[in-house]
Amino acid sequence: MWSMERKPHTLDFYIRRIFRIYPLALLAGFATVAFHAPVAGTPTVYFHYQPSAGLGSLVTGLLLFPNLYGDYTPMSVMWSLPYEVEMYLALPLLFFFIRHNFSIWPLLLYWAFTVAICRPLFHGQAHNFFLCIPYFLPGVMAYVGFGRGKPFLPAWLLPLALIFCWSIFMARPGWRQADFLCLAVGLGLPAFHQITAAWLCTASHYIARYSYGMYLAHPFAIVLGLYCMPHQPLAIQLGVMLGATAILSVGAYHLLEHPLIQVGSWIAGRAERRYEQQRLKSYRVAAKDIC
Repeated sequence: MWSMERKPHTLDFYIRRIFRIYPLALLAGFATVAFHAPVAGTPTVYFHYQPSAGLGSLVTGLLLFPNLYGDYTPMSVMWSLPYEVEMYLALPLLFFFIRHNFSIWPLLLYWAFTVAICRPLFHGQAHNFFLCIPYFLPGVMAYVGFGRGKPFLPAWLLPLALIFCWSIFMARPGWRQADFLCLAVGLGLPAFHQITAAWLCTASHYIARYSYGMYLAHPFAIVLGLYCMPHQPLAIQLGVMLGATAILSVGAYHLLEHPLIQVGSWIAGRAERRYEQQRLKSYRVAAKDIC
């Protein structure tokens, strides 16, 4: 929401998101398929390679729209990326709706409608997008809350509040429980003052910078540490996993992510300038016709 607020241009937002999400996701997917990397798994079956059902399934899986054909994702952790892409498709619509209806109540009604009706209705569908709407919609509520109210709780209480919510979820994990915990976080977040501790802000900055690389690199690091070194001491396995995660995620950011983020920004800037030129031209034509 704040990204859209800084530059409320839908095409710009989409272009930047595409160049942020897809390059590393495609690289990880191609590496998995090319080397048959055992980075797929379930809670009961670890370390196996998941082949696609065909070319169509492979293409839609790599493009992060597995629900279009075959329900295939190369890596287990990539199950959430299609939801993220669909969320980004919806966010500009929500942003422009919020600009004209800056209130939490419509969002609460939409959240309740999704939880009560849409999710059960489409429960049997693979990659049911309604599954995740109750999780990211409270973030939009938090954006509205920051704009409408003033924080009154100290910043140091926020980690404790998040740990409390996490503890409740871990005591009884489930999709339904997560609905209400995410809602509580979204509604409560604007009540806390911003954290200003320099060391924590710096650490958060670097975690945010490399988090996407960590997300997609850590399955390969686990394979290196555990699957390829099954008889080594645990300390060596953990060291290999942590070191590989750090090297892969930092390298991926500086060699691939950041350069293509810059390319996306350049393309988005050109598209926005062209759009503004065409709009100005249409205004001039309309003014000329009126005269």
